[in-house]
Amino acid sequence: MNEEIYWGTDHVFRSFQKDFNPHNNIMPMVPGLWQVHDDPVLRGAAQSLLGDDYLVHPHRHCHTNFPKRGAATPAMLQGFHKDGHAMRPRPRHREPRWLIMFYYPQDTPGHRGPTAVMPGSHLLPFLLGDQERGDDIVPLTMASDGLLAPADYHQRRVEMLTAPAGTATLCHFDIGHGASVNGSAVPRYAHKFVLMRTRHPDAAGDGSSVVDDPVIRHLWRWLGHETPHAPCEFDDWQRGLAAEVARERVDAIYRSGEVTDAGVVDVLLEDVAAHFHRFEEDPVLRVADAVNGLALLDDKQPILDLMAADTPAAVGNGCFAAGQAGLASAVETLARHVAHDHPGVRRQAMTALGLIGSEHAEAAPAIIDCLASVVRDNESWDERLFAVQGLIRLGTDDQTVDVLAPAAHDRDAYVSAFAIEQLCRIDSDKARRAVLEPLRRQRWWTDNRYVQMNRQ
Repeated sequence: MNEEIYWGTDHVFRSFQKDFNPHNNIMPMVPGLWQVHDDPVLRGAAQSLLGDDYLVHPHRHCHTNFPKRGAATPAMLQGFHKDGHAMRPRPRHREPRWLIMFYYPQDTPGHRGPTAVMPGSHLLPFLLGDQERGDDIVPLTMASDGLLAPADYHQRRVEMLTAPAGTATLCHFDIGHGASVNGSAVPRYAHKFVLMRTRHPDAAGDGSSVVDDPVIRHLWRWLGHETPHAPCEFDDWQRGLAAEVARERVDAIYRSGEVTDAGVVDVLLEDVAAHFHRFEEDPVLRVADAVNGLALLDDKQPILDLMAADTPAAVGNGCFAAGQAGLASAVETLARHVAHDHPGVRRQAMTALGLIGSEHAEAAPAIIDCLASVVRDNESWDERLFAVQGLIRLGTDDQTVDVLAPAAHDRDAYVSAFAIEQLCRIDSDKARRAVLEPLRRQRWWTDNRYVQMNRQ
């Protein structure tokens, strides 16, 4: 199968004009890629991180890496970057709500241009200082323990995803990554897919594990496992929050719920306010990292207070925190903010409503009413997409069909694709009837120009 996919992919790119890429249409051109997604080992790995009913995003992309024979390797062909969630940014979460999957149909040793990743960079709120420099192709140096990026990177270690043919690698969507130079004589192809969690994790069963790392402890607990808290002294926590080393600061944020001193609230709110200016740079990606700490506190009033503030930055940060906290009492306020004047606030509010609805089924009717108006009336395809993704997180029952049915005919391909996917997943008579006509209109007609040729 892997060899067939490789040669089918190669045939597609040799059939097109130079530099043309079919992007999302690679799947019907190389239909064997669906067999990769159907592999039980891969599905099991993805389900362990995303839940049984994860969704394959309609965005997919074949990353080509053509030979630079004789070029020195290892070296970067592309700058390190974070994707920010395919087709317009989605809010960044450390919890496994989105994954990237890289699939190699060919053997990919180090000199054949594997994807390079920065392990642990997904735990940082940025990649390089306060700015990401995705266009900079940086030099790599070889150290005793492996490859290193330049010293001004907060996460310097670089790992090449070398692998035999047929390997699929699952990565957190916020991982720093980039293509390395292909110094071999043949092309390297990496098929990239995006996988989306659609519901809140269930309890993972009996037993408790001791986890030392604060972030991993949080993620383990979020996935439904039990792990005891590690009490933290206020002074130690505050020093960590003020640390210049980015990972020490992140660790402190995720220990916020383990500090008993009431002063934690004021310190976190002060830290959040100090980062409000970043919200205007990109209101979807640049919420203050410390709001993740607010979401871990028993007292949720500070989050409600942020959402009641006058400034968009405060409101947007509060909406993000409400989603992280699964704060059902915030649904009415979030619904009002879906009509906020600031587009960043609207997007944060819609995402939060979906996250809360995936955790609290009783909130679903109010959330559906709110998001339905966006799907029906909003002129921005991106905001309609936020709303449809929010509806998907509410689960697979008929209550959303009346909203998703017209969305399946949406003029934007991403909105309609997500709506069709969810209608198929609901799989009731009503949902099936709603999806037949838009699917018929989208039918791909096999073109013999792109039939996979046999290897000569």
